[in-house]
Amino acid sequence: MKRKLTRKKKIVLTAVCTGAGIILILPAAIAFLLTRAPAHYKPLTPPNTAEVSPYLTNYIAPEIHNKSQLGEPFELVITQAGLNDIISRGPWPLTSGGASITLPAARLSQGRVFLMATVKYGRVPAVLTIIMNPALDEAGLLSINLEQVNAGVFDITHFAKELAEEIITAGIGKIDSTWADNITAALLENKPFDPVFGAYDRQVRLTDIDISNGKAVLQLAPQAEH
Repeated sequence: MKRKLTRKKKIVLTAVCTGAGIILILPAAIAFLLTRAPAHYKPLTPPNTAEVSPYLTNYIAPEIHNKSQLGEPFELVITQAGLNDIISRGPWPLTSGGASITLPAARLSQGRVFLMATVKYGRVPAVLTIIMNPALDEAGLLSINLEQVNAGVFDITHFAKELAEEIITAGIGKIDSTWADNITAALLENKPFDPVFGAYDRQVRLTDIDISNGKAVLQLAPQAEH
């Protein structure tokens, strides 16, 4: 004869089965949500990553060099496609603090810059998205205005500062320590900084920035030599 389960035993059995199901499914669900990528995350794979971006060498560098020689303010248009070509040829993957960062991509849209990459820490890779709203204040200082950091669909802004500092130190810090310090403070503390860039033997100042869908229009002014 089959024994009938009492109501109490049914409740206990249901709870055990539910708990076991959650334990089995939850890790897979979290991994799925972490690896969910924004629809606009489309990292490039250049044919030769060892080659410097033609967009940088054939357009941006000559534009800044030639126009800065005139001693007058000028405009520089940076396209989203060109920006992605530049960053895709960086020294990837970057590794720091046990994390591996690769497959970067950028999106320019309505005043905002979206920087994305695949970050692997342990076994599960996550698509990291950093959203910024850069702007100049009345004093002409540039603020990054970090708005949000996502890992997959999770908002991890509160927990992402340490990782952001590691990425900046590992990447930009190899190029220019001053800029690394400025950008680290800008991201972690939203501290504005003087947007003056070295351009060959001259200095140029960013005086305005307009970000729309697919491009950023920069207004630059050569600085007088001291």
